[in-house]
Amino acid sequence: MITKQYHHIVGLWEEAKVKAASINQPVLISYTKKVDQLHPLQFFQAGAHYFPGQRFYWSNPSKSHVMVGAGVTKEFTAGGNEERFHQIEEEWKRFTEQSVRNQESQLIGPVIYGGFSFDPKKEKTKLWSNFADALFVLPTIMLTSIDNETYLTINYWSDCEESHIQELMSIKEELIEGGSSIRHAYAPGIVKCLEMDPNDWKESIQTVTNRISDGVMEKVVLARELRVLFHDEINVDRVLENLLEEQTNSYLFTVERGTDCFIGATPEQLVKKAGNEVHSMCLAGSIGRGATLQEDEKLGKSLLTDNKNIHEHELVVQMIKSALQEVCLDVTTPNEPNLYKMKHIQHLHTPVKASTDKEVSLADLVNLLHPTPALGGYPREISMETIREVEKMDRGWYAGPLGWMDAQNNGEFIVAIRSGLLQGKEASLFAGCGIVGDSDPESEYRETQMKFRPMLSALGGIKE
Repeated sequence: MITKQYHHIVGLWEEAKVKAASINQPVLISYTKKVDQLHPLQFFQAGAHYFPGQRFYWSNPSKSHVMVGAGVTKEFTAGGNEERFHQIEEEWKRFTEQSVRNQESQLIGPVIYGGFSFDPKKEKTKLWSNFADALFVLPTIMLTSIDNETYLTINYWSDCEESHIQELMSIKEELIEGGSSIRHAYAPGIVKCLEMDPNDWKESIQTVTNRISDGVMEKVVLARELRVLFHDEINVDRVLENLLEEQTNSYLFTVERGTDCFIGATPEQLVKKAGNEVHSMCLAGSIGRGATLQEDEKLGKSLLTDNKNIHEHELVVQMIKSALQEVCLDVTTPNEPNLYKMKHIQHLHTPVKASTDKEVSLADLVNLLHPTPALGGYPREISMETIREVEKMDRGWYAGPLGWMDAQNNGEFIVAIRSGLLQGKEASLFAGCGIVGDSDPESEYRETQMKFRPMLSALGGIKE
């Protein structure tokens, strides 16, 4: 049946073909339509049939903004150098400036989603072979749920055949119908967990504390890896469903790259830009949750008065404020941190607000802030050099900036911690700790065990 919507999509296609001929290259077309409410998880599950290994999921802690992408209309990549943030942004800007969009797409779509490795200078391993140092995807079909309104966006090219448009319309309708119910996927059992060089990791902490005591630096974040083996292939849908149920105060993210999937639930925002408003947060200093309300409050109070954690947190606050003051106005923070409570852990947290009255791009902000002392250390350069030297694992996208950019120079990036790389019947989980002069290796080791818990629980490895 030929619908009014189909006529609009074909009309954009005809307009784009004329534009493409004038500039002698294909033009991106983005069509967005408001639809009845759909459950994002249902839509994510339905997308696996048509676009296996090509899905993404992103949501903020309040779930007031959720995006689900399926398929790949275009990939944006950049080399592993200091210009990678701006290279992605500039290429994306060039495509959107030449694009053809309907009115609703001017407000909602198109959007690219992806991330950056933590450190492009770090020696690479095969573990992250499917994830480039800078990689973003323009999805073929995207669901956006924002402030209780739902939109579907279709992205296609001016040089496609009309039969491709017809196919996209058919898939879109089937995705909507397929997203009418959640399929509770099977969770495979864990065979065993392999700790990667725990004793070497503890020794590296002693190496770093000695250097801090010698005045070489103030803080370094060291991470380690836990490899988890399963009886059967890990079901991404089930892991995401578990994270949605368990990590209700976190950003959730999923990026599929063929048979690999990077997934997690992070509490940490790197930066958000909406017009001239800029938001960031400082999250450093951690302690567990109590079994009772009284115990939980006692642990929280001890964190708020612990000199080691307060010092670690203050380094992050000062760095983020200083970085934003280079390009922003009215950079403000509360005088003291509060507690950011999650299911298994609580953190010291300080929100940061700022504004800008000039052409500051999202890439400018990411470049200034990454990595914060919460994930790298302080001072930045010497701490990064130290991590390259003493940390034996390949972080890949762990602790890197992950998020989205729209066509209006707005977007949001998170810090990809509390995460795991799923690969068939195996998963690598990652956790790190801020090391300062008085850090105790055993205490830091226990902290990483606590930070593994969100992903272990989502994978079915913790029964509570």
